[in-house]
Amino acid sequence: MVQESLLDPIPPGHRFLELRPPEPGMDTLPIVAVASSAGDLEAVCELLAALPGECGAAFVIVQTLDSGRERLLARTLSERTSLPVVPARDAMLAEPAHVYVITANTTVTMSRGRIRVAPKASGLHHPGDLLFTSLAEEGDRAIGVILSGEGCDGALGARAIQQGGGTTFAQYPGSARFPSMPISAIETRCVDFVLRPNEIARELTRLTASLVGSSIAKLADGTALCVRVDSGR
Repeated sequence: MVQESLLDPIPPGHRFLELRPPEPGMDTLPIVAVASSAGDLEAVCELLAALPGECGAAFVIVQTLDSGRERLLARTLSERTSLPVVPARDAMLAEPAHVYVITANTTVTMSRGRIRVAPKASGLHHPGDLLFTSLAEEGDRAIGVILSGEGCDGALGARAIQQGGGTTFAQYPGSARFPSMPISAIETRCVDFVLRPNEIARELTRLTASLVGSSIAKLADGTALCVRVDSGR
């Protein structure tokens, strides 16, 4: 039986709208950028496994990868989610309910809903910061998620996303195999939610449903979420 999570009663001037994924390229498409450590796929897998198949957002996952781990990343994630998992290619238009993963020795950024891929520059490499900073231009459709990982990648990018009007998440450090990345992000005071990966999936489902103008969304386990939508939008 589906359980319902009811928010406050719907006030006058609000109405329910049918859940409908946005068409590719629409300005309403939320982009969820996920930064994590190449040495820990557990948190990413837990996040994706809890997402519904009809999720109305595009997911872009970056790690510092070498060629030996590129296939492992895509294969492992594909086994844990019903969403299509594809390598990020330059000029791809991000589509809802798709997962795009970074390829070896590259950087991934976003520009007007399109994925931009370039060769990795020499020196210190922070793929999360690069992706998050570029995504910040998308305003409230930009969502950054920092999961388990070593170092501080994603912290500067989280600040950019929040300042641009987007939303940021960090994994609860107590649940992370490598808590350095989440802790670094949290210490910037630019993280909106600190949650476990499956809890992040729940909030992402609620948030993206609201951004695409939906009123009801379901999690992977069938739980129904109710979202208020202003009829004047």
